[in-house]
Amino acid sequence: MEIGFSCDQSGWIFIHGDERPEHERDGQWTTKIDEDGCIDFQHWIEAIESSFEGDAFTVVKIDGTKFIVPAFDEDAEEQSDDDPFVVAIGEMILDVLMNAKSDGVFEPLKTFGAVQLDIEDFNGGWGWPEYDDLGKTNLA
Repeated sequence: MEIGFSCDQSGWIFIHGDERPEHERDGQWTTKIDEDGCIDFQHWIEAIESSFEGDAFTVVKIDGTKFIVPAFDEDAEEQSDDDPFVVAIGEMILDVLMNAKSDGVFEPLKTFGAVQLDIEDFNGGWGWPEYDDLGKTNLA
């Protein structure tokens, strides 16, 4: 099960049931994106757009901590660090997914065999689990 998301060019989460015998993080899920099948989070893109218009915004993470995403500065040096907004969204989805797993939400799927849970930012800015851990640490 692939949970894809985007929070920098549009705001949405898309849940895709990968029915291939062996799941791979190869972007296949992106070919299945359907606007009607996405959960809309328009306020994510509105926040990003406000940054481009010169306004900082505050993000409240899943653990209640907050951080500020500064206004976009086109003159600033490009940073190689992960985008904290993308990371915060990915971690929020991971927390919800792990709570669902703990609550047994995915148990009925196990009748079909091993089920992998995979989260990926549409632009590749964040993913879980680490690529080398696919099929090891992400089983439902």
